[in-house]
Amino acid sequence: MIYYAELNQQVGHKMDDSKLLEGKVALITGASRGIGAGIAAYFATRGAKIALVARTLEPQPGMSGSLQETAETIRESGGDCLCIRANLADPTDRARIIPAVIDHFGRLDILVNNAAWCRFIPIWQVTPKHWHLAFEMNVIAPQTLSQQAVEHMKTQGAGWILNISSATSDMPPSAPYDSDSRAVQFNRDGHPTLYGTTKAALERLSAGWAVELSPDNIAINSLAPVGVVLSEGAMALNNYSDDDHVESVATMAEAALQLCSKPPTLCSGLNARSIPLLESLGIPIP
Repeated sequence: MIYYAELNQQVGHKMDDSKLLEGKVALITGASRGIGAGIAAYFATRGAKIALVARTLEPQPGMSGSLQETAETIRESGGDCLCIRANLADPTDRARIIPAVIDHFGRLDILVNNAAWCRFIPIWQVTPKHWHLAFEMNVIAPQTLSQQAVEHMKTQGAGWILNISSATSDMPPSAPYDSDSRAVQFNRDGHPTLYGTTKAALERLSAGWAVELSPDNIAINSLAPVGVVLSEGAMALNNYSDDDHVESVATMAEAALQLCSKPPTLCSGLNARSIPLLESLGIPIP
């Protein structure tokens, strides 16, 4: 359970955070569009140098978002960034990301594992290929990137790792089932079981990393939106209804900033939800 009130008492909220990440380098995966692009651009406005990772480097016909477009947004605002085209499902591609960031910027302070793969289909139709891709992208990629990043963060004496999760990780209700319940309807008709299973694994992985690294001043947290974030990916999947709660990319970006800047000794091991976290810190919801 997340004790947001205690967190607020311990770490508070710094109202003037315009240079909160000054001098830091942040690596954001899945940064060509949606939540990843939003976090990258927002962190840049707070002073961080940004390494952007995704498969789509250049704008593609019929596809929204690319690393070049995210980089252009950052540079137009005076930020500094590096684009790394990589397929995070490929171990060879993953192995070169962290070294490329350190070679270019000389350090790495923040890792945001945002990239994900999902298919919302009935669980009995999920194939071995689906299972492999989902776990490779949503669990194994964050694990291996974190392993590489932590070795460098330890030498610096501090670091922040944030794994982007999903509310689909929440356990669905049990029988007897209320057919009018939105939770029942979503889990029965929305088919989030595959995606939610990987995100539940990611949250447990994050909490384990946090406690095991607690002596090293490195924060490991996970963060999920409360509801639907209408990113390009979510809109393409169309896996939401008019009754769903919708929050902005900016809400996730602000929550991510808080989890990637608070002292690791006080703010680590959280499986946080965006809006409750910001409310507990007294931060207006974007």
